[in-house]
Amino acid sequence: MLLDPLIVAAQTAAPQEAADIVINMRGVEIADVADQISRITGRTLILDPAVKGVVTVTSSSPLSPGGVWDLFQSVLRANGYAAVRSGRAWRIVPAANAVRDGGLPARGIAGQELMTRMVRLANVPSADAARIARPLVASFGSVEPLTSPNAIVITDYADNVRRIEAIVRQLDGGGGATFAAIALKNGSAPAVAQSLQNVLGGDQGTGTRVAADERSNTVLIRGTPASVTEARRMVVSLDQPGGSTPITRMFRLNYADAETVTDVLRGVLGLGDTVDNPVANSLSNTNANPFARLASQSALSNGAAAGMANGMTGTPSGTGVQAATATQAPMMQSTTPQTPKGFSTPDLTVQPAPELNAIVVRGAPSAIASIEPLVRDLDVRRPQVMIEAAIAEITGDDAEQLAVQIGTSGAVLSRVTGAGTSFDAAGPSLGAVLTALGVPAGSILGTTASGFTGNFKIGDDFSVLLQALGTSSRANLLSTPQITVLDNVAGEFIAGQNVPFVTGSILTNSSAATPYNTIERKDVGITLRVLPRINAGDTIRLQVNQEASSIASTTVSRATDLITNKRAINTTVLADNGSTIVLGGLTSDDYQDVRQQVPVLGNIPLIGELFKGRKEQHSKRTLFIFLKPTILRDGADASAAAKDRYARLRAEEAQNAKRNSLLLAPPPARLKVEIDGIY
Repeated sequence: MLLDPLIVAAQTAAPQEAADIVINMRGVEIADVADQISRITGRTLILDPAVKGVVTVTSSSPLSPGGVWDLFQSVLRANGYAAVRSGRAWRIVPAANAVRDGGLPARGIAGQELMTRMVRLANVPSADAARIARPLVASFGSVEPLTSPNAIVITDYADNVRRIEAIVRQLDGGGGATFAAIALKNGSAPAVAQSLQNVLGGDQGTGTRVAADERSNTVLIRGTPASVTEARRMVVSLDQPGGSTPITRMFRLNYADAETVTDVLRGVLGLGDTVDNPVANSLSNTNANPFARLASQSALSNGAAAGMANGMTGTPSGTGVQAATATQAPMMQSTTPQTPKGFSTPDLTVQPAPELNAIVVRGAPSAIASIEPLVRDLDVRRPQVMIEAAIAEITGDDAEQLAVQIGTSGAVLSRVTGAGTSFDAAGPSLGAVLTALGVPAGSILGTTASGFTGNFKIGDDFSVLLQALGTSSRANLLSTPQITVLDNVAGEFIAGQNVPFVTGSILTNSSAATPYNTIERKDVGITLRVLPRINAGDTIRLQVNQEASSIASTTVSRATDLITNKRAINTTVLADNGSTIVLGGLTSDDYQDVRQQVPVLGNIPLIGELFKGRKEQHSKRTLFIFLKPTILRDGADASAAAKDRYARLRAEEAQNAKRNSLLLAPPPARLKVEIDGIY
């Protein structure tokens, strides 16, 4: 029973709630007030036993049912209670319990209802925002900071939550989070990062994140500009010389050779040990003799072949096998893989890892930082040089000989009288054919003589033998060896035959007359050895060893073995990229005039021609060697050069398929008008 009457004037409900409810309550028990509010608003209210007391509330103007509910929530809030929704009912509980029992994390609810909301922060650390918002919430409310994500969770009445959220949003609208990567020169990144983490308290919600990258010895910091600036000052103070904690780093190489870089570091740090890496060895020996290593390898292969040949000859048992074994031993040693060697100093330990093409370094951070720029500078893509050489040789030989020989009395050639021509350039000569058939005229023409030969008999006591021959030969030799090598690496190109030469002969005591021969094999053909060095301005320094050798077709008296013709040049030149330079050449012009005559009679005009024989020979040889280097800096240049050479090979293949007569249609000159046309 109400102490003061509650006057309620209700009318029929309209589509919209009508404001026709006037409330006037003075000193009424809160349970009775809740009963009347439940009837007006249609809500089911459940009162907690702890909810007790007398309230007074009046309204000066009519209210709608929704306005009555808001007024009731204000009364509850003023008396330390709150309405918490539980399904379709509402529980009236003390405000301290409402935080635990309920709270809607949604938008659009009434300002007097309890709610819980998470506010994400972009710039301000959650701990700082919670410290600012905590005094603004009700005594029963709460503000909790989160570190991941950077946010705060607010529980309070809806209107107060919205007010606090607006304030926090204004605080969080600063310049934004910033980032800094600080490379250390002396300190250890993990140790410095741990010290910063302990001081800044990033794990306690300050919002400042600190991490360490051991690979680059760098400290990473993310946070507000003020915190990053403060952390940078701390890093500078901590990154001082004198750190003794060793660290381990691995430098992966993209282009350079791990063992070569290790050898360079060994030399830079004052440990001048002998270089045993084959790549570094080829570079270190080029100053004295750039082709020594290549020559030694060729000698090993030639010696092995000679030893095998000796072992196959019919010699005393065991001798040839021993020679082959002794020669092959160096090759077996050179192909044995060697364990990569590192080195150590008081500050550093360096070990190459060839299988990963990397070097592993352990030592003080300052020592590692001192060699890191050198490693990066050495690990660069090295350009290649495509070298095209042209060996052009033009030779011409002309010879004419004429002889008249007179025979009388017993010197008369009386068996055969006649004349004929005999040539052996295209096959067996006429003289050889007639001699083989037993024709008497073959004795005049002979088996080896060429040209015109005639015997004219005058009477029985006089005959004249006339011999005449003219020879002419032309040769146009053009060789264009090509090779592509890395900058500062010696390269070798060989195209030819491996010819055995007898170096000794020993007769054995056996009954057989077969001697024991020792041979040496040598390369006969085209050999190009070159060491390029690219200088500034695309100028290339070239150390060139060019050789063209062949087996001579003629023999020399008292020569016991093969005779080779050799044309070689060994020089150092400078050439521009893509330009052609002449390395050297030779022009020789030999003229020989040989005369044989009878004294006095041979000097008589006209008649003296019957008493003489003469031979004139003219030999002219022109030889020049050209070279054209081209720098290939990347894969595109190398691919373009390969496609160009392949297209040229296809054209040569098509040209080779044509069958022409060399006698009826001689080939044109192969040297072009322009020197670049050679290539």
